[in-house]
Amino acid sequence: MKTLSTLALLTAATAAQAYTLDVNVGHSRLDNYDNVSLVGLGVGTQLNNEFHLGLNFGRKSISSAVSLVDAKATSATLDLTYNLSQGGIRPFVGAGVGGVRFSGDSIDTKNAFATKLFAGIAFQISSNVELTLTAQNSKFYSVQELAGGPKTNITSWDGVAGLRFSF
Repeated sequence: MKTLSTLALLTAATAAQAYTLDVNVGHSRLDNYDNVSLVGLGVGTQLNNEFHLGLNFGRKSISSAVSLVDAKATSATLDLTYNLSQGGIRPFVGAGVGGVRFSGDSIDTKNAFATKLFAGIAFQISSNVELTLTAQNSKFYSVQELAGGPKTNITSWDGVAGLRFSF
């Protein structure tokens, strides 16, 4: 009998740690730069019913006709998400920390620290697929456009739609 209860406990723990794949697209409003689109991809695991831990990659352009900036920002953040409720429609909040790499000649900084805070809602489409709508505030720290110029933080507000696949 003790073996059956241990087996049931292991099965429940395994079910809580489902692996996930996220595919995201959205729109980004950057302070002092042009508005751009963004794309993202994430892999993660559902730690339990409330918490999800994921490694998320995102890419967006940083451009401005006024300051002649034209670069790409590729970020990688480790995000922790807390689901506020269970069921077919679930609100969530979370935070992420990581780094960003800039490509292009118009930004002197090549790597910077990145953070994000986000909130959203998830709609269950099937037992393995969710539609997510997220508002997030992303920040890249100590970015230098010109060599020897001042360092600044790049802040953006992003609206993101995504699909989360659970395995």
